[in-house]
Amino acid sequence: MDYEAARSLLDRLPRFEVKPGLSRIERLLDVLGHPELAFPAVHVAGTNGKGSIVAMLDAVLRTAGYRIGRYTSPDLIDFRDRICVNGQWISEEEVVVLVERLAPALCADGDVPSQFEALTAMAFEHFRSKRVDLAVVEVGLGGRFDATNVLRPLVSVLSNVSRDHTAILGETIEEIAWEKAGIARPGIPLVHGRLLPEAEAVVRAECERVHAIRSDACGFDVQREAVSWDRAVYRVRRAGFPDRIELGLIGIYQRENLAAVFAAIEWLRRGGLSLSETAIRKGLRGARWPGRFEVVRRLPNVVLEGAHNAAGAMCLVEDVVTLVPARSARRLLFGALADKDIVGMGGLLGEAFERAAFCASRSPRAASVERLRVLLDGKFREPTWYDSVAEALDTIVPELRQEETLFVTGSLTVVSEARRWFEEVR
Repeated sequence: MDYEAARSLLDRLPRFEVKPGLSRIERLLDVLGHPELAFPAVHVAGTNGKGSIVAMLDAVLRTAGYRIGRYTSPDLIDFRDRICVNGQWISEEEVVVLVERLAPALCADGDVPSQFEALTAMAFEHFRSKRVDLAVVEVGLGGRFDATNVLRPLVSVLSNVSRDHTAILGETIEEIAWEKAGIARPGIPLVHGRLLPEAEAVVRAECERVHAIRSDACGFDVQREAVSWDRAVYRVRRAGFPDRIELGLIGIYQRENLAAVFAAIEWLRRGGLSLSETAIRKGLRGARWPGRFEVVRRLPNVVLEGAHNAAGAMCLVEDVVTLVPARSARRLLFGALADKDIVGMGGLLGEAFERAAFCASRSPRAASVERLRVLLDGKFREPTWYDSVAEALDTIVPELRQEETLFVTGSLTVVSEARRWFEEVR
């Protein structure tokens, strides 16, 4: 089997069908000899901010000298970027070896594992083979029945809870919070960020039920005092932490994520990890995460922001107004998946942008341009429409004036395609 054949086998697995339960991932891990038991972990769930929290913890822990596995989704640069050890993607050869080992279980009749479940098993075996000191693992969807919820973490993190994936996780905040709070483990701290009262009540009840240690990250006083196109500067008031942090992730929502990262670090220190103020400062200064308020071009500026729900759009608008005060200098390219709150996102973005373009990504889950026209009718004064991300960028980028900033957002699939477009035209 070569890499192309391995990818073909993985791509035949269910990719968009949600299969509740942990029986399939348990079967795969049994084939591999349960690698998830070979390393400690930080397990990260939440509606928004999971990837950023993982990226920051990964950067700090590696700067402190630890060998770190990182598992995230979806891929933004390459299929293999979801599985990393010390920042290095899993190689094509290693993918082939793992797929060959799992192939009988992946091809068996009956309850076929999803692609995400297969990748999760592969990631855990890769981390074991590379002898990581710790893995930082992002939940794929929800938490309680997510394939990653077989870990035995040192710390669990819940960034926030808002409405997203409602067809799967439930229509109410309480239902969604119940799914995400399912990562709580007996005797293990569950760090959570700022939560709506109804979500916090559910998280508190779940922690009490399983005897997890609930830890509110809001006790960390973290304030953004300056922001530019290169970095944000934060003041931190907490003993044992630097009082000033420079962060390459500049979105305003990183304030809440930083508080969760600091709370997790505090618990990791209590668990015996050596994480100095210097490691925290240097790690966060170098932390990067593709597609999260990522500035891919300057003068004119182009920003890729993976905001894919109303909460993310609200944070984006705050940064847009701060960094681009002149409304006439703001440009928007928007595309979304069909199951997202397109109307909610459009209403928020329509307040900040006059000139907006709309497109559909290549994802089979993408909302068509025709659907976007219907849902966003009347929300933007000067809309234009394109059949693809590439067509939109081919037209918009050459006509950008130097003082303008283009924000590409609405879906990580749109951001991923836009990122590839800029890599190819550079």
